[in-house]
Amino acid sequence: MPVRRFVLDTPPSGTVAMLEEREAHHLIHVLRAEIGTSVELIDGRGRLWSAQVGEILGNRVRLVDVSLLSETAEPEVRLTLIQALCKSDRLTWILQKATELEVSEIYLVQGRRSTVRIFQERWRAKQERWRAILVNAAKQCRRSTIPILHPPQECREVCEAVESDLKLLLQASPQAMPLKRLLQGKFWPSVAFAVGPEGGWTGEECEAFLHSGFQAVQLGRSTLRTETAATVAAALLRYELFPGN
Repeated sequence: MPVRRFVLDTPPSGTVAMLEEREAHHLIHVLRAEIGTSVELIDGRGRLWSAQVGEILGNRVRLVDVSLLSETAEPEVRLTLIQALCKSDRLTWILQKATELEVSEIYLVQGRRSTVRIFQERWRAKQERWRAILVNAAKQCRRSTIPILHPPQECREVCEAVESDLKLLLQASPQAMPLKRLLQGKFWPSVAFAVGPEGGWTGEECEAFLHSGFQAVQLGRSTLRTETAATVAAALLRYELFPGN
């Protein structure tokens, strides 16, 4: 069985590190770790350490013999997902799969046709839950980086914020270019792709994307659900653009 991974909030000090809160609780009460148990540690930004449980201090764990194993550089291709808000179970799926498929950054959009609205006073609680989903997905797929998650914004705000070499707007339209054809034999260091809600983007939202340099692309003849479209697009981009695929 692979050595379990945990996320550090604070970098190690020499050969010692401290695991706290949710991660410490999981190690102590779920895995029932003992003194000497080997673990791996990540900081969510690419660094990976080995360590051993040295001492259990109530709801904290002191880790010893901490040693840097690797330091992952930024990927050659940076993928940015722009995702319209959708129902909780579907968004959970999207966050998990985006993490597994090495998406670097996620922007959430309060689409006009989104069935869910997140108000500012509820963002903190949602952020903690969604962050936990990203962390768990990263640990499960043994990824040492965690995607950056931005709070929900309006479409125009996201269009202004996103800077990528290639910007894609997914549309279920026969006039849009097939994504696979666009990608064949080409390379971009950074790609952003926008996935709409179940009802699709409004005409005004499409205009905002296209005015900001996005190209309309489609994934085939079928109309896909939002979580399917996000996963298929991320997988195609990863397959076509990432080295070694």
